[in-house]
Amino acid sequence: MRTVGAIVAKELKEILTLRALLPFFAIMLVFLFIGRAMRSERQRSRGAQRAVVVDHDSSPLAETLKARLRATGLMLVETQADREAALELARAEGASVLVVLPESLSERVQAHEPESIEVYTLVKGFSLTQTMKSLKLRTVVSGVNERLVAERLSSAYPGASAADLQDLVRTRQYVVVRDRLARGDPEALQGMVMSQTFLIPVVLLMVIIYASQMIAASIGQEKENKTLETLLTVPINRVNIVVGKMVGAAIAAVVMSAAFMVAMVYYGTSLTPDVPAEASGSGAALMQQLDLGLGLRSFALVAVGLFLAIVCALALATLLAVFAEDARNAQATVTPLMLLCLIPYFFVMFFDVQTVSLPLRVVIYAIPFSYPFLTPQAAVFGNYGLILAGYGYMGLFAAATVFVAARIFSTDLILTAKLRLRRRR
Repeated sequence: MRTVGAIVAKELKEILTLRALLPFFAIMLVFLFIGRAMRSERQRSRGAQRAVVVDHDSSPLAETLKARLRATGLMLVETQADREAALELARAEGASVLVVLPESLSERVQAHEPESIEVYTLVKGFSLTQTMKSLKLRTVVSGVNERLVAERLSSAYPGASAADLQDLVRTRQYVVVRDRLARGDPEALQGMVMSQTFLIPVVLLMVIIYASQMIAASIGQEKENKTLETLLTVPINRVNIVVGKMVGAAIAAVVMSAAFMVAMVYYGTSLTPDVPAEASGSGAALMQQLDLGLGLRSFALVAVGLFLAIVCALALATLLAVFAEDARNAQATVTPLMLLCLIPYFFVMFFDVQTVSLPLRVVIYAIPFSYPFLTPQAAVFGNYGLILAGYGYMGLFAAATVFVAARIFSTDLILTAKLRLRRRR
């Protein structure tokens, strides 16, 4: 164990250098900076915003519209000037929206005729704040239209509810999962499940890619600097060398992926709009009724899958890195491994493995890296047979690849593979 620990420490010292970490931390800081800027912009968009209103109607309907605009957080600056003067006032007041209520607004509405409200948007740039203002105006107009329709229906049908008249045919939705049935919205359930599981495949992909690139670059650099030959002449069991390199690359990959995911989550939440409490609550209640969700057992299975995936990836990366001539060439040698990771990643994102054709399903099941990506949703729906069978396959694949990698390090092939490739050329 001391030998393995020494090799792990050596690998970490060579991998986690300032030159290697600088680009990584630069990208992480960019994500954090953008996320913070987006959060600040969103908070600013919720603050008090100015809007100029030209009211030529002065009717109760116009007052209702202005009251609803104020309720959205807009500070109204009223004027009776013409359009050009009103636009100049909007620029002077720092407002980005000018609303003109026509003189015939109330009269035409009373006559059941449509009328248009003029909205002038002073575009100073394309930002989240500008979008939020447009959404506020659309929400206000939509709310007023709904109220007008409700009033007309109530006057035409005094004994009926306006809400019922607008929604005479309704749906009562139920969700069935295995032998459980619950009333609820399937979209809310899907959104809740995705919110709990979408980060897990991203973490898996990043850890696998980072670990593979690190061990390939380490072997390529050692071959380039001739230090691998020196290491192999030391009286150390070469299996320990393989294990030490794999453990060192795995530790570095997990640490860097965890730090990177913190920045990505911070950035992602800044772009995601606030979910109403009712929507998230209904999805959570539906998952509880259907006995769905990721518990301690599910996370343990995900951790096992991550471990097996890292072992498989590192063993394959070690085999591929044997043919690397130097550190730069090592990154290209692990490209097939990246493809084997990306195929199931995008497949799980867009398709359901249970519903695709049999040949495609066989291809996905044959890729050992598919099972960690399939685990979260399979665990949510209690499909533990697929998980255990997949992990058994991954265990056999990992044992075989580790054995082959150890055999290569036990021979001179680790040093001569490059020379043989050159002779063939």
